[in-house]
Amino acid sequence: MRRMILAALAALAFAGAGCSRGDEAQQEPTVRSSTVVAPETRVDAVPHEEPAVARQQWRAVGDSARAITGNLRVSIEERRGGPLIFAFATGVTIRAQLYSVVPAETRSGVGGQSFAALLGGDPRVDVYLYRVMNENVTTSAPRGGLCEGMRTRIMAVSEFVDASGRWVFKIAAFRGEGAPGSGDDTILCNAYAYTTQ
Repeated sequence: MRRMILAALAALAFAGAGCSRGDEAQQEPTVRSSTVVAPETRVDAVPHEEPAVARQQWRAVGDSARAITGNLRVSIEERRGGPLIFAFATGVTIRAQLYSVVPAETRSGVGGQSFAALLGGDPRVDVYLYRVMNENVTTSAPRGGLCEGMRTRIMAVSEFVDASGRWVFKIAAFRGEGAPGSGDDTILCNAYAYTTQ
């Protein structure tokens, strides 16, 4: 009798296991009854760097950069965080110290434009603001420096990969007492563009 009860229980357990396997096989994947279209809100990061850390040599792009500055070499004076030396091929050398890093979408103080608009750059990257400590303009400089005869006081700099996949270097030069984005009078001299050589 005991064997019959054990055999009956084993048969029931086997039958129950078979039923649950059958149910799993009959389940279909969940399919939505209608197509859902949602906008892609994720923004891809744009590769960008702190100036002079990874690349130092830049080729002038555009008429104003070629005519006023020529090609550019950027180097760190001593160690990272120290002053940068901007050596332009036309005979202009600037020594500048970093004082702020802001998103390129930040307002520059020039006509309500962002730094990205001034630089012709990407709003998703950072802009490094440098206070000019020393500007040496040789007599051979065709237009008297970045601000064409006036003293350059501030430089906004951005180094990033543009839409074509090239590393680019953008500079906006400012004169006057007001710092860009401070709300004071900010006077843009010119913007210059460079690409890797």
